Amino acid sequence: MKTRVLSVNPTQPEAEAIREASQVLTRGGLVAFPTDTLYALGASALDPRAIERVLMVKGRHHGKPLSVLLPSADLAGELAGELSDAVRALMKAFWPGPLTVVLRASSKVPPALAAATGTVGLRVPAGAVARSLLATFGGPIVGTSANKTGGADPGDARAVQKAIGGQIDLILDGGRVALGIPSTVIDCTSQPARILREGAVPRSELARTIPLA
Repeated sequence: MKTRVLSVNPTQPEAEAIREASQVLTRGGLVAFPTDTLYALGASALDPRAIERVLMVKGRHHGKPLSVLLPSADLAGELAGELSDAVRALMKAFWPGPLTVVLRASSKVPPALAAATGTVGLRVPAGAVARSLLATFGGPIVGTSANKTGGADPGDARAVQKAIGGQIDLILDGGRVALGIPSTVIDCTSQPARILREGAVPRSELARTIPLA
């Protein structure tokens, strides 16, 4: 398949391009787009077939969950159920931003998304393109990195095209991302919470908000 590339303004993305990307997601397609951290490989997070396509494109096994981007923190309760005070504190302090919070998945989360773990990683990203796409789509979007599993971090559209071009429907080219490193991932399914991956948010900042293991 031929992957279409649309250039977008990274600070004021064109509404027409965002609408087209949203329509691709609604049809079960895959869209790569810039977030504040890296380029994400997006699909409707509630569409099992689209999720399977993401796994196939990335060459990823089913035992590892995929992270999910949300248009706002209000949706977190739908995908993860009850939120503790510590989780709410993290969301208030670091969303929108480069922090992925791992929580127990609700029954609304497709099994392929939670994999064998029964958990889901949620994030409200910063960055105008990601925020606009999430708002227009109006629901959760798979937000895994737009590369092959174990591949180089995709900081621009050229890296995405090199890694997975021809396997996805659309790339929104918003130039190079601001951070260029992955989000920090924190597991809040046990107390105290523990960092699974230290990325854009350092441990020292998280420790000022909640106790850590």
